[in-house]
Amino acid sequence: MALKWRLCGLLFLATTLNYLDRQTLSILAPTLQRDLHMDNAALGWLFAAFYYAYTFAQVAVGPILDRVRLRWAFGAAVLVWSIVSAMTGLVTSFTELLVFRLLLGIAEAANWPGATRITAGALEPRERALGNGLFTSGTSIGALIAPALIFAIATQLNWRWAFVLIGLLGVMWFALWAFSTRDPKLESVWRYEVEEKPVQEKPAKASLWRDVSEIVSSTRFVPVLIVAVLVNPCLYFSVNWLPTYFAQQRGLTPGAQLGWILTAIYLGLGVGNFLCGTVVLVLTRQGHSLAAAQRTVFLAATVPLAACAIVPFVGLGPAVLILIAVNIGLGVWTAIYLTMVQDVAPARVSTSLGILSGCGSLAGALAMWAVGKVTHETGSFLIPLVALAVAGAISAMAGCVANRERPVLQVAHDQIA
Repeated sequence: MALKWRLCGLLFLATTLNYLDRQTLSILAPTLQRDLHMDNAALGWLFAAFYYAYTFAQVAVGPILDRVRLRWAFGAAVLVWSIVSAMTGLVTSFTELLVFRLLLGIAEAANWPGATRITAGALEPRERALGNGLFTSGTSIGALIAPALIFAIATQLNWRWAFVLIGLLGVMWFALWAFSTRDPKLESVWRYEVEEKPVQEKPAKASLWRDVSEIVSSTRFVPVLIVAVLVNPCLYFSVNWLPTYFAQQRGLTPGAQLGWILTAIYLGLGVGNFLCGTVVLVLTRQGHSLAAAQRTVFLAATVPLAACAIVPFVGLGPAVLILIAVNIGLGVWTAIYLTMVQDVAPARVSTSLGILSGCGSLAGALAMWAVGKVTHETGSFLIPLVALAVAGAISAMAGCVANRERPVLQVAHDQIA
């Protein structure tokens, strides 16, 4: 396997751990609500607190990652969030759980800004949708294996050990990362730069204000921002609230049946991630432009999102099938969104991702709080499910504006084999 794809594989494993660690709370939510005496409003605050911390940390960490060697910065971030996750198993109250969710949000914020910059440095432009889809599929694989794994640990031991053992996997990943990234050929990835104009025209000294100004002034910034603030909350709803939805609206208890249903649904995220990059690569090889290929893929992915609005009105089986299709669409949109971010300001990928995904996470935090409040007061998930369908349609319109033809930029390093 080529070195660049092995690197994507390591990013995939890190993203899998990222979602395993954050989703442990979501999967165990019904049990924690009982043991720690929490209602849906309190659960919504826990989800929101994570994303509030995640939001501001992403904005701060992006510029840092554009200026440091990513090998150790990225590895340290995974190690820290894994330790925080393991320590969550010690909590005895809602307040303590809230504190650890805030810490987890801060620590996990480096994953996407760091991984997106790494794929930008390692892959050709036409390969990036596939590379982004590969590492981002860790979200779906994490969500996919989380129900069975976490329920198994909680059943055999207890819910505290689920946090501890999942967190310890990150320590093992760090050892693998340190060993696997020693190759000198990766040096160009850690110092990734893009040649956008002659060297003499560049300011002599880097400035954070200049970087932010360059990003915000990009013609792609606003439409990609709209995509960020709509797609992120949709993804967060899927991975955070579906276990509670099935428990409260469909009467399913934590166990094998719910585990299999969630596994099938979250498999859709992974399918969407891989479909996105694979179809884009196939279409470009057939002669289609990169922009046209991406547009075809994300417009097709928007179709199943509209069906989310009818989930409350159908039986369990059809609802599961619809939610699988919805998650395939979300998987495609996640990979396409990351590719759009890489084109906003190609020389400032981590900073762009930090700003845009920070805004998306802020919208997601507000949405998680709103879902808790609305479902607590109405006893129904109808409004959040309809909102997801509407968000998908608006994202498609913004995506068409962002997805215009662009010049191919020259990466200022040799291509990695």
